[in-house]
Amino acid sequence: MALKPSTIALISTAVVASFGLGFLIYYDSKRRSDPQFKKQLKRERKKAAKQEKLQKEKEITSVEGLIASVLETVANEDFPESAQEKEAYFMEKVALGEALCKEGREDDAVLPFYKALKIYPAPLELIMIYQKTVPEKVFRIIVNLMAVEQQKRQSEFYDLFPPAELNIKLQPTSTEGEKTKHTLVADRDFNQGEVVYVESPLISALHPQLEGSYCNFCMKKLTDDSKIECTNCDQVAFCSKECETKGSEQYHTFLCSNSKLTSDNKAVEFRSYAQINNVKYPQMIAQFLSSMVAEEMEKNKLGKDAPRYSAWDHIERFNQQELQANEETVKEATMIKELLASKVPGIDEFLSDEIYLLLKGKLNENTFEIPAASDVAVEKSMEPARSLATGSSGVGSSLYKISTFIGKSDNADDSNISIEFRDNSNVLTATASKNIKKGDEIRSFYV
Repeated sequence: MALKPSTIALISTAVVASFGLGFLIYYDSKRRSDPQFKKQLKRERKKAAKQEKLQKEKEITSVEGLIASVLETVANEDFPESAQEKEAYFMEKVALGEALCKEGREDDAVLPFYKALKIYPAPLELIMIYQKTVPEKVFRIIVNLMAVEQQKRQSEFYDLFPPAELNIKLQPTSTEGEKTKHTLVADRDFNQGEVVYVESPLISALHPQLEGSYCNFCMKKLTDDSKIECTNCDQVAFCSKECETKGSEQYHTFLCSNSKLTSDNKAVEFRSYAQINNVKYPQMIAQFLSSMVAEEMEKNKLGKDAPRYSAWDHIERFNQQELQANEETVKEATMIKELLASKVPGIDEFLSDEIYLLLKGKLNENTFEIPAASDVAVEKSMEPARSLATGSSGVGSSLYKISTFIGKSDNADDSNISIEFRDNSNVLTATASKNIKKGDEIRSFYV
């Protein structure tokens, strides 16, 4: 009697299943009872583990070689300088990268995509686009390339900053976890009374209640003769055309409320929040983020003559106070993102709660309170700041690239420099309060 095809298929499936189950039972029995089988199994596992390790090492070596090759090629590349040439170059490299990916040549696609990134005016924005559009492997290698370049810049940082003409050096002294501590030392002898260096701040902010009475850029007291109001808003004023130009170029263009032109916008709400809560640091963080964009725009103009290190390279090295997110910090970060959304590409993705807490922690740890020439009628902010204890109320806070690393003395007698803010501005002057020998740590007393 002939069997139906369906019956044959059913019997075959049953036989295969029985054989598979029987093999598993046999395998488990041998594994538990046969010493030689155990040894053989152990050898096979070791062999498999070794092969897996070798394969991973091969992949890592391949990626490391690719990264080294890309960085060498990019270092020798003559990038276009005009806006029109950059746009054509960018489109060409992106199109080439996409074509290579379609052909399955993902390793080859890394170079053109990275070249495109190097000349793009808003790298953060492009990275966000790459994350969504290029293959995962290509994206990971591009991120690794950025990390390697950043690490290389960091290793060269101490040779170029502070500038050699200042005759002071920044030295990494110890590492705690992922944090490196730094010491500021003299690179030559200084005599008592000699000016060691003069420094303008990286970012500053007035007490919100003093806006319009003091210069928004240098913090000098305004007079009727010196007061220059912003053309588009009634929120800030400057003491000179020079301060107005610098303030506008570095940050105010991005933060201006345009209140003379419109009555309802995020900038007015942001400034109102700062005044009601008597806080400066959200404003300083908004300025810092704006200055990063202005810095990138200037870098594109200068090309190869642009400064090698960005504001982020500097602030990254500052110590920070560890903070926990709360309703207030989340609100502040959200307000800044809403304020800058139309002017700073990629701000929503970049300014996470973690980044905001990092920046605020840096300010809490490192800003200096700028003393006023006379008492000012403002409520003292609860935000931490280094105070020179001059007895006068402060007009605001400033953050400095060099002065952040001044060592703190326990008392005035133990310090070897004195800090002054001459002309009642936020420009810091460090003067030797005693003879300083080459290699001595730069120290000052502050509370």
